Amino acid sequence: MAELLAAETVATVDLFTMGYWLTLLTALFSAVGMFVGLACAINGRRSIRFRPIWIAASAASIGGVGVWLASTVSLLGVSIPGTVLRYDISDLTLSLVFAVSAVFVGLLLAGREFDVKRMATAAVALGVGFGIMLWLQLTSVDVQGSVSVTVWLYLAALAIAVVASSLCVFLFQRFRFPAARVGSILMFAAGVAAFYFTGITSLEFRPDTEAQPAEGMELFGYAFPMLVIGLLALAVPITAVLVAPERRDEQPAPKRSAAPDDGPAGGNSNGAPAGEAPRPSATAALAQRARPLPEPAR
Repeated sequence: MAELLAAETVATVDLFTMGYWLTLLTALFSAVGMFVGLACAINGRRSIRFRPIWIAASAASIGGVGVWLASTVSLLGVSIPGTVLRYDISDLTLSLVFAVSAVFVGLLLAGREFDVKRMATAAVALGVGFGIMLWLQLTSVDVQGSVSVTVWLYLAALAIAVVASSLCVFLFQRFRFPAARVGSILMFAAGVAAFYFTGITSLEFRPDTEAQPAEGMELFGYAFPMLVIGLLALAVPITAVLVAPERRDEQPAPKRSAAPDDGPAGGNSNGAPAGEAPRPSATAALAQRARPLPEPAR
């Protein structure tokens, strides 16, 4: 139970009505969304022609599933005894658009390689997008009475979102070994959980039986279909990652062409080992100069 003490009339809010398993489920959604989105972002960094498509798939996975769907499903555990919570579906859907757009713009601004200025602009884009998303989610809640938002808790939740997402982008850009990838995923899941709970505790509910009934829709009728759609939508980027051609982050070093007079035993006619360039002899140099020049291509 979490009691919001901003005023004596503030209702007591239960954050775990459906049990603690829902929190673990949302953390799993965050990790899966980040895992798929990270795989798409890696392919987007290696690709030139299809980079915008990969970035869009990454934004849908990270912003749509990893952030928005995880926090929306977590709202199912929020309840007030004796009061029915309703939600504005248009605001919730619009918050999804801002979540995906924030990640898309942030990844584009972050670029392919690590750069401090790019990281700063990407963090600003993520902060603005996640801030609008959170505000729309919080203000979509309605009860028979009044609902308000504690500004400093909202700003704290926003700061958590910016720091967590920026650290994930930093790890992704700066380090490319498997432990860094795993660290990014775990940090992202923890950041989304902290972001959600801080945002929810910023809400102040003041039920009033004499006020107009709450308007909107019960969350389960909206969140469950979006949960199914989101999980099915992940099949598209997962399939794209599996069938994408293998590419390297860096261009391989050009191989030295074999010398025309390499010996059969792995060495060469001048006695140099196979891994070293042969030393040209005077006879070979004269023979090279004596060869006629090739005719120009017609």
